[in-house]
Amino acid sequence: MKVKFCGMTNAEDVSAAVELGVDFVGFVFYEKSKRFVTYEQVRKITEGINSDIKKVGVFVEQSNEEIKKVVEFCNLDYAQVYKTVEGVDTIRVYRIKDEPPKDISDGLILFDSYTKSIGGSGVSFDLSLLKNFEHRNRLFVAGGINIDNVTFIAQLNVFGVDLVSSIEAHPGKKDIKKMEDFMKVVRGL
Repeated sequence: MKVKFCGMTNAEDVSAAVELGVDFVGFVFYEKSKRFVTYEQVRKITEGINSDIKKVGVFVEQSNEEIKKVVEFCNLDYAQVYKTVEGVDTIRVYRIKDEPPKDISDGLILFDSYTKSIGGSGVSFDLSLLKNFEHRNRLFVAGGINIDNVTFIAQLNVFGVDLVSSIEAHPGKKDIKKMEDFMKVVRGL
């Protein structure tokens, strides 16, 4: 199972995540987020990543053209988006209330809980909804992922998990010990 640490805001946290062996790191380009980072900040951080780790930009309000430009400018591997975007590799987000959507895009997908704010809420949706979901092999699960529920999620054979708030000291700053503890559990499964 792949692990994505999202809401990264600084090189120190990214470096720690890389050392711990995460598969993806995410950067939030949504100005209303407590974890917002600028394109310039992310470009500087990604220049220092010398590994196979995948870099993801989270886009909420940007146009398709801006997303394409930023992916290139910031040396990103994926754009995490809430709409269809052509011309870049995407992780398409679906916010789940009471059932998975019927119409699913190609490529990687991410299910997050439906809350007032977008992302990083620490609130989970009903994970049992995934038991019969046929696209689990390309699905990231987000929303309230932590040490206590990751074993159950791993048993669902999903592609990956996406964490933000459960590995933070406070919004925008990761807690290295929490990241380390989570990775020990996941890699031990």
